Amino acid sequence: MSPVRDLAPIGLEVPNKLSVILGHILPSTVAVPCVPSLLHYDPRDTLLGSAFLVRQYIDGSTLQELESRLTSEDRRELDRQLGLLVNMIGQHTANSFGTLEQVALGSGTRSWREAFLVHVESILRDSEDVFVHLPYAEIRYQVGRLSPVLDEVTSPRLVICDIGRPSTVLLDPASKQLAGITGFDSALWGDVYMGEIFEDPSPAVLDGFASRDIECEPDLIRQLLYACYRSIHNITIQYYRERNPAAEIEARRRLTRVLTKMAAIELVETRVGV
Repeated sequence: MSPVRDLAPIGLEVPNKLSVILGHILPSTVAVPCVPSLLHYDPRDTLLGSAFLVRQYIDGSTLQELESRLTSEDRRELDRQLGLLVNMIGQHTANSFGTLEQVALGSGTRSWREAFLVHVESILRDSEDVFVHLPYAEIRYQVGRLSPVLDEVTSPRLVICDIGRPSTVLLDPASKQLAGITGFDSALWGDVYMGEIFEDPSPAVLDGFASRDIECEPDLIRQLLYACYRSIHNITIQYYRERNPAAEIEARRRLTRVLTKMAAIELVETRVGV
């Protein structure tokens, strides 16, 4: 994997709780390439009149913009780099599961199943608050029915759920090498396989991550649970910002397919031995 570029510029931004917490989890002393380090955080309004933080600035164009210009070899190398980066980020562990803020405040849970169900219920309630039409009863039933498989996840690892999404991957336009990633607001302590990059991973992603194929039943069920959550999220966000009808339709189709696959799984509780 190519090292992160030497970058002189810095980025000034208004902080939120997640960016500050993540900045302390991944400080500049930890060698995680392509992740902008936190250089300074001033919560007391002493310099600029409002709280601010300074990050390392990473320049680049998104994969969404450059994807059509990548050769098949470029794409394989990028996927390998992303898999390796996910592995490096996932080496950071916590003593409980949950959002970064929950764990930082000591209110995380010992159970990934419990944390994930809370996560799903939160997005469902966001949907209900703005009257999004969804099959709520079926979603809650299928997620609850299949959730015991999540008890196999016992180590809370740092995962950036959006990692791999083309809009969050930054490339050097000249070399086509990985320059950085964004989307840190989706970070949490949980199952590293919740990352979007594992929904349909290429062999190069799995090679970079140093993982076997996702093919045994418990792994596939976990991926269905995570795909269900992502589909609900991708539908719901359309009602909290300027709507993209095409994106919403695709997310709804995806949710229908996922729920159909979930419903076809029988007696999962006895087979996974939870």
